[in-house]
Formats: sequence, C-alpha cells, structure tokens
Amino acid sequence: MNIETKIDSRLWDAIRSSFENRNYTGSIQDSIYFLSDLIREKSGLEGDGTSLVGQAFGGSSPILKVNSLKTENDKNVQKGVEQLLRGLYQAVRNPRSHEKYADSEDDAISIILFINYLVRIIDKSKTPFLENIFISRVLDPSFVPKKRYAELLVNEIPEKKRMDIFYGVFRQLPNSDAQKLKYFFDALFDKVTEEEKREINNEVSDLLKTEEEIGNIRIIIQAFSDSWPKLDEAARLRIENKLIDNIKEGRWDPKTNKCRSGAFGTWATNITQYFALKDDLLYVLTNKLDNPNRAEQDYVFRFFSRTLCELVESPTARLKKIVIAGLKAGDLRFKELVESAFFWHGNEWNEPFKQFLESFEETSLPYDPEYDDDIPF
Repeated sequence: MNIETKIDSRLWDAIRSSFENRNYTGSIQDSIYFLSDLIREKSGLEGDGTSLVGQAFGGSSPILKVNSLKTENDKNVQKGVEQLLRGLYQAVRNPRSHEKYADSEDDAISIILFINYLVRIIDKSKTPFLENIFISRVLDPSFVPKKRYAELLVNEIPEKKRMDIFYGVFRQLPNSDAQKLKYFFDALFDKVTEEEKREINNEVSDLLKTEEEIGNIRIIIQAFSDSWPKLDEAARLRIENKLIDNIKEGRWDPKTNKCRSGAFGTWATNITQYFALKDDLLYVLTNKLDNPNRAEQDYVFRFFSRTLCELVESPTARLKKIVIAGLKAGDLRFKELVESAFFWHGNEWNEPFKQFLESFEETSLPYDPEYDDDIPF
C-alpha cells in the first residue's frame, strides 16, 4: 500500500523519514508526536499523553468538542474519542517509549491509518475559544471596568494564545476605551511569562518611538502607566517631551470649566512619578505658576497640584517664593494648593508656608479681561 496517498500530508511529512528508512516503530512514534502537537496547537494547552487528552477532551465542558454535546449520544461520542486517544498513548506509545519494539510494515500502516482517522476528528473539533470573538469582548462597550471581570476574561485565554490576544487587542487601540484596556492588560500581565512581558513592553516602546496620533499615545499612557519605567528609555523621553511641550501651552478657564489648551499634557499626571524628565516638567510648571496670566496658573492648580510633590522631595526655593507671594497677596488658590496638595507630603512641604497660612486674608483677584472674553465652546 502507498500510505502517502492515504493519509494527511502533514502526517506524512512527520513520518516520512522513518517510514522510508523502514524504521516502522519510529514512524509510529513520529505519528503520535504529530498527533500530540496537533492537540496542543488546537487546544492551546501544554502537557502530553493522557493528561493532555483529559484536559483537551474530558470534562463537562471540554476545550475541544468533537460535536455539539447536546444529546446523550453526542456526549458518549465525545467520551469515546477521549478514551480512544487515552488508549493510543497507553497501549501504543508508552510501551514503545519504554521497551524495544520491532514493528512490521503492516503494523505501522494499520496504526498510522488509525492515527490519521483521529487527526481528521481533531481537525474538525470545535474549540470554544475564538480569537476574533474574544477580542470583541475586550472591546465591548459593556466591558465591566473592574479587576475581577478582567481576570475572568483573561482566565479564558489558553496559555499559547495569550500573546496572540495581546497583539489583536493592541492593534485596536483607536477603537478602545483606555480605562477598560488598563484593567485587561493588567490582568494579562499577571498571567504571561517574564519573557512575554518584555515582548509586550518592546511592542509598546516601538510604537511610542514613532507614533504621532495623540489619541493612541493617550491610550497607551493610561493603559500601560504601571509599565512606564520598563519601556525603552528613548520612547519614554520622546513622549515625556511631547507632554511637556503641550503643558507649556496649557490654559484652564474655571468660568467655563474647560481646558482652553494643553489637554494632552494633562495625561502626564498618570506617569509623573516615573518621569525621567522631572526637572524639565517642574521648571515648566513653576514658570506657569509665576506667570501673571491666570489661565496658565489655573491650569497648574487644576491638574498638577499634587504632581509638584511627586517631582521633587521638598519645594524648591523658587517654588516657595511663588507660593508665599500668592499667600501674601490673599490668593485663595495658593492657600488651597498648600492645604489640599502639600498637606499630604509632610513638614517639608508645609512648614515653609505655615506662618503665611495663619496670617492669610483672602482678597479678590485682580481684574483679568481674558476671563471676560466670550469663549466659543
């Protein structure tokens, strides 16, 4: 019999060398290796032998289903296939792995044809995990932004599919909700290997080295904020510089409760504790507080009050001078800055201003025509 024409081409490729060299026992073993690899690939499982078979085909909700499992007969067929595969390992593979065998060509052909039959069954088997459907669940508007929900989703991903899912979701950044993505990626990080974590960080870094779309950068900052220190330094410096440049333009109008400019820069607050350019950011924020333009000052008060304490261990001489001048002028905004932001960071942030708070008397802010302009939004 020309067995090559009777079996799956992939199976023939796996056994060809042994079979053509008349190593019939070796060809049987090769065919079972192929079968094992096929089960692992199809199920996303690791393992081998009867343990692999049990995980893939056993239980009330098997990973690989040979039919719909709706009727009692369906369930019996599923169980029967599981038992056939278990028997193949126990009666065919294991003895040949532990003892010396000299199988005839007829024996090899019979067993390999049977394995080919099982290969067809496995090829047709259905797995409940479909990547495109799973990715749509991550991007689902009804995704629950809770740690537990994200963990339950990630637990459904077969081990070998985790990185495929990462790339599938990562490519959908423009269509994603950053807050929900953070929950998902945090849960995924808890499951992947250290090598896979490095691969994810490299992928994120590569994108940040060239990305110009502000929306995508914003999503990455929010979704991967905890990973910021582990990203490539060149990528981090580039994005931090972009944020600082935008902060320079930042203005906030409390009358309309809107950010006139610098909205992108506000996302720096997600990662300022990890900033490499802390000195640069502190310099820009201090300049804005020292600027007589109230919209620039209010931008800092609105978004970066607590950030100041993350950038330096204690207030710089210039920052002290600016805050004290504001307190002496009776500017309530500076009083609230000390009481609401500096208060939580110890004496070094409170002591320099204590006497000025005690003698503080609020006065009205000077007239600023910019705040009286009609704003078209």
